[in-house]
Parts: sequence; C-alpha cells; structure tokens
Amino acid sequence: MGFAPQLSRADHVDVAGPADGSGPPRREMGQGLGQKMGDVAHRANGSFAAVSERLQAAFASWIEAQRAALAVVTGASGVPGTDLDTAEGYRWVTRLSALALEWMVEKSDPLHPQLFVLQDEYRKLLVDNPDVHYLFCVLDDSRSYRLRGTRGEGAYVGMTFGTPFGQGPVGGRTGTQTQCHIDEFDIGPGGEVDILLAPPDAMPDPRPRNAIVLEPGTAQLAIRETHFDKVHDQLSDLRVELVDDPSRPVPPPLLSSDELAPKLEMAAMFLTFVGATALQMWHDAATNMNSFGGGAGSEHVAAQDDEVRSHSNAEMTYHGGRFRLDPGQALVVTVEEPQRPFLYWGLTLTSPWCESFDSRYTTTALNNRSAERSADGRWRLVIAPTDPGLPNWLDTGGRLEGYMLVRWVLADGPPHPTCELISYL
Repeated sequence: MGFAPQLSRADHVDVAGPADGSGPPRREMGQGLGQKMGDVAHRANGSFAAVSERLQAAFASWIEAQRAALAVVTGASGVPGTDLDTAEGYRWVTRLSALALEWMVEKSDPLHPQLFVLQDEYRKLLVDNPDVHYLFCVLDDSRSYRLRGTRGEGAYVGMTFGTPFGQGPVGGRTGTQTQCHIDEFDIGPGGEVDILLAPPDAMPDPRPRNAIVLEPGTAQLAIRETHFDKVHDQLSDLRVELVDDPSRPVPPPLLSSDELAPKLEMAAMFLTFVGATALQMWHDAATNMNSFGGGAGSEHVAAQDDEVRSHSNAEMTYHGGRFRLDPGQALVVTVEEPQRPFLYWGLTLTSPWCESFDSRYTTTALNNRSAERSADGRWRLVIAPTDPGLPNWLDTGGRLEGYMLVRWVLADGPPHPTCELISYL
C-alpha cells in the first residue's frame, strides 16, 4: 500500500483488494506471503529468539495500525460530524481489520489458493457496489491453475488479473495485467466453467480456447460478478485449483514465525493505507460536488496514474462525485442511454469512509434494470434523506452528504450523468 493517491478528478477505481503503494520487491515480499510456502524447513534448534522478536514487532505494528486507522476517523476534517457517521467510522475500522486478517494472514498462500468473498454486506472496501459479488484469489505467476465451478446468473462476471495490490510496480508497471469476462469462454450447458490459468512457458501449444495467460508479475485474480438482482439471482460457485507439477511438489502448509511476521506486516500496511486512501478520495471528490467526473477504467490502467486507479476493471467506466443537500432538498441524477450498446450501469451511495449505504432494508442503489425509466427514455434517480414522493428514490437514511458513483459495464464512452438540486418540502 503506501501513500494515498491523488484522485483529483474525483473519479474512482473499483478496487477488489487493497490499494497500493511502496513495498519490497515482489519476490522478496512473496516469500512472506506464500510464494515459497512449505519450502521453509522446520528448525528444531534455530534462532527462535530472533524470529520471535520480529513476530512480536509485527504484531505490535498490527495493533498500532488499528490505532492509526481509528485516528483517521477521529481526526478527519471536512466530513459530516453526525453520530451516524462517527459510529460508522468506528465500525469501518473493525471491518477493515477483519478483512486485512482474512486476506493477508489467512488466504494469501498462492500454493494453496483460496478464491474467497472479499466484500459483502459486512465488509466493504473503497466504494463497493451492492450489485456485485466480489471474489479474490492470490496467485503465483510461475504456477498453473484451473478456474472451475458454475457461472451463476450474473449479468457480467469480470476477471481482472493484476500485480500484487500494495507492493509497488512489478517490471515498471502496476495494476491490471489482463482483463476479460467469463462469457468470452466456452461455458457448459449447465453453466459449467473450466478455464486454464498458466504462465506463457506452461501454456499448451496450440493454446486452448478456455485458457488465460498469467503475464509476468501477475499475483492476484479479482472477480467482479455484477447482477441486476443479486438478492434473487443464483450466485456463481467458483474455485481456483493449483495444477499439480511433479517437479515442484507442494506440501501442506506449516505456519512459522518467518511466515506469519510478514503477513502481519502486510495486514498493518493494508489497514493504514486504506484508511488514508478512503479519506483522500472523499476530499478529492469535493471537486465534483453535486456532479460527476471520472472516466474509463482502461484509461486509468494505461495512464498508470497511481496504484489504485491502475487496478481498475478495464471493462468498466467510473463516474463519481459527492452529494451535499440542505434540509428539504433532493439531488436528481439523470442517466442518459449511451449511443452505443452497453450492459449495465449502477449508482451507489456511500459514507465518507467509502462504504455503501446498507441496501438490505431500503433502496440505496439502483441500476438500469431496477430503476424506473422516464417516458423520454432517461433514468432519473432521486437522492434524498426522506421519501420525496418521486420514483427511483435513493434513501440516504437521513444523511445530507455522501459519495456517489455510477459504474458502467461494457460501455464505450458513456455520457456523464447530470445532476439537479430540487426542493420537495
């Protein structure tokens, strides 16, 4: 991770994992995160005291990182000072802490890969989308894997292969290496998925249709499974399996101080970075108050502006900004249909901590299927703290300020949404 990026255009990158910054070279860091897991011999008479000192220091840094993340909340300026926002900020720190431990400590071993749910209703990271089922897996670019399971009923299942999130450039670049979606491959009649993931030197010749090359530096797979109705749709059931290599057998994982210490260090770095990044995004978005800025994910990947935006889904476009209301006001967001075909757009509202508002009990997010369309073909969505008596009400739960983001999927140059403040009381 590292320093908070300057998102001066107030746009947003859909992060499927921690954002980035400076860090050790990948191979050095990879050894601590599982690149060589199982290769560390048991030391019956090793330098236990020295190892324990590093582990103790790493654990202390993990505790301190939680304090630093909380300090972001308690010391934040320019954020709403309501009791709701404060309480959500404290809870946000606990959620990020849980996410950091599951990702960095429990499921960061690419030799025993785990495709796990990265975000859900209880863990939210840098403007999550309630319409998306987020999956994530740590990979080793020298190994081969198979992505298997069933597709589910999502409108879009995007697969973003990238450099390790939070560890700096690899080979002079950072971010997305390969972008594709599951419907580009052959899917079985029952939605069965079987795709080979392999480095160039291990890819069969001729290359199978259901195969993806792991470019050098690839260390993660982020899946953004986007639904029009996630509550009622069948979710995917996918897993990542390591392909056996007889020349490089993989023993069961065995934890050691050498393995655990750098994982805790990475968890601490992740927590500190995301805390600072979320607040920076909130402040930068002020340049688009009651309006939208932003652009295509592919542009961010190509520009290499920073490690957050460079990890964009290159098949998405991100239009973001902030809303600010007076009592009795609402913000009407108008979405125009693009001239070219597209698959999806969805509007999400979030807190200053970049967590989506709870969508389980009231409507806080809408998309091109769930929103009612106006007679002129446009979609008009109404952001308001109480029911304005208009279609497509997005309930802020009484909040007068927040972050807003429209994501487009498979859309070529969609227009920015427009905004208008109205009074309804």
